[in-house]
Amino acid sequence: MTGMPLNHQLTDLQASLVKTCKTAPVYRMYSLGPKPALIRQHKADAGVAFAVEVWSMPLSKVGSFLLNGVKPPLCIGDVLLEDGTEVKGFLGEAYATQEAEDVSAYGGWRAYISSRK
Repeated sequence: MTGMPLNHQLTDLQASLVKTCKTAPVYRMYSLGPKPALIRQHKADAGVAFAVEVWSMPLSKVGSFLLNGVKPPLCIGDVLLEDGTEVKGFLGEAYATQEAEDVSAYGGWRAYISSRK
């Protein structure tokens, strides 16, 4: 996210911020140390909408990003936005959240990080 410690992973590859918005309310968010993990819920009413950023990256840089910037238990998948569109984005693998803190009540990673200061 803009201004956060790992944002350089996008900006170093000439990615640009397209918009800020929210996900559809079908996810839970977990803290995996320095990174969040979004997990889509089976039941639509079990989720929360989260503040997110949508970025655009030159196609020629995507391979490098996937090889060097996306490490398990994070992955790239389809993220459903509040307007019904889907974009590629960071998701987490469910196994990694079994002992992770559920931070869904904060409504986004930035709000969770701010609460810890």
